[in-house]
Amino acid sequence: MRVVHYLNQFFGGQGGEEAADMVPRIQDGAVGPGRLLEQVLGHDARVVRTIIAGDNYAAEQLETLTELAVTHVKAAQAELFVAGPCFEAGRYGMVAGALCKAVQSALGIPVVTGMAPENPGVDLYRQDLYIVDSGASVSAMRDVLSTMGGIATKLAQHQDIGRPTDEGYIPRGMLHDEFVEHTAAERMVR
Repeated sequence: MRVVHYLNQFFGGQGGEEAADMVPRIQDGAVGPGRLLEQVLGHDARVVRTIIAGDNYAAEQLETLTELAVTHVKAAQAELFVAGPCFEAGRYGMVAGALCKAVQSALGIPVVTGMAPENPGVDLYRQDLYIVDSGASVSAMRDVLSTMGGIATKLAQHQDIGRPTDEGYIPRGMLHDEFVEHTAAERMVR
């Protein structure tokens, strides 16, 4: 599976807040967390391209960045687009959500991102995307990427995604009918 990965300047190894105005850089192959993403996705997956942009630039030039991302994902013949995980970084989360939505809409390929529930990107994109609950701590990177990889693999293989509590994503506000063992009255008194 060919993957394109979006990272902000910090996770892309370009610096902290002093690099937040950094224009996008396109790099072939995996960068930073992308190497771990390749591991958790398995032998058949490869990050073929990484898009790195500063948080300020991305938030202020979102339309330009979106066009660039869609163009590069298409050119890379990607089968999956991953953004983040963003944890609590608000600008990063809002941009990751916007890019995922645009790529999914324009190219019809699976997309996945990860954010803390408090991230403003969750409120904006929860109904459109699978957003893995990353929590607040970057020390959970391996677990978060593993969960993102599991959902991405299911999406790529056109498998059903289970409940948010079972799969590890933030509830999307959608209700699905299902058969259960006990009636509503029996469940209520339990």
